[in-house]
Amino acid sequence: MRPFFLSFLLLILTGCANIPDSYAPPVQRKPLSPAEPRPFGHFVNMNDPNAEAYFIKDIATVAEGPWRWTGKRPELKFFLETVESLKFSLDYTIAEATFKSTGPVTISVFLNGKLLEKLRHATHGEQHFEKPAPPPLLRRNEVNQVALEIDKVWVSPTDGAQLGFILTRAGFVQ
Repeated sequence: MRPFFLSFLLLILTGCANIPDSYAPPVQRKPLSPAEPRPFGHFVNMNDPNAEAYFIKDIATVAEGPWRWTGKRPELKFFLETVESLKFSLDYTIAEATFKSTGPVTISVFLNGKLLEKLRHATHGEQHFEKPAPPPLLRRNEVNQVALEIDKVWVSPTDGAQLGFILTRAGFVQ
């Protein structure tokens, strides 16, 4: 019986082990990534769900289908990762109802405060504008501002609201 007891004791002792020390989990860090996602990019359609992230001022907060009314000087912001070989593109409409009151209008296009072009319109209707954006007027990996200033706005006789033109889409394309 004694050899059985010694064998049993030896078997129990070989199964014992020290419990390892416990340590706190490592500090959690964000993974390295090229860039944080931005709420806005290089182009916007006025009916996009996040279109308001591009607006600085003077653009209606309510979309009228695929477009929005502007005031005298609507301003937008765009984030550009590159400034080479870009064109500024703009789709807009001079409304017949406002044109009857204002007559011919001129819209000045500014990139970061510098004049890109003056667009003169002697008639109402849909318009498309596209012009190369000179790299010196743009900021790479930064927010760029675009202002579209109309020289004459329509003023409502009932409430004094001012309407400029109808904006459909704007931004930078290659």
